[in-house]
Amino acid sequence: MFGGEEKELPMDYQNVLVLTDFSKDSDEAVKAAVDFTKKYNSRLTVLNVVRGIPNLTFVLSDSEYHRLERKLETHAGEQFDKMETAIPELSEIGYKRKIRKGTPYISCLYEIENGNYDLVFAGSHGRSDLKKVVMGSTAEKVLRRSPISVFVTRR
Repeated sequence: MFGGEEKELPMDYQNVLVLTDFSKDSDEAVKAAVDFTKKYNSRLTVLNVVRGIPNLTFVLSDSEYHRLERKLETHAGEQFDKMETAIPELSEIGYKRKIRKGTPYISCLYEIENGNYDLVFAGSHGRSDLKKVVMGSTAEKVLRRSPISVFVTRR
């Protein structure tokens, strides 16, 4: 995607963030981000947001709630491992994993604003069964509200 010899960019993209929900569309964004970071010698962080479960606090005991939170985080870690197997270049470039909890677009924007990133990669659609005509709701909200450039990939 970003093949060819290494070139100077007009802007300094040293810290790149890619958003993933481990869907096929976000895998394309990860692949594009890996190609980009290899070509321009950037650092890559891959962010997954575990959807918050605040409404369950009324139904579950504290221990059950925390056990469920740990299980969701463990699942995200397992998904990162599967992604590394599917995209072996990730391990080669030495990326950083990040897992946040909460509403996906809000957590993504928080990370973007506080993480000292220069560029964000996102897949056009995520795991949601309700696909928007143009792009997924998280990608759209991040694209509209991000203080830095967002590169949206399509499958």
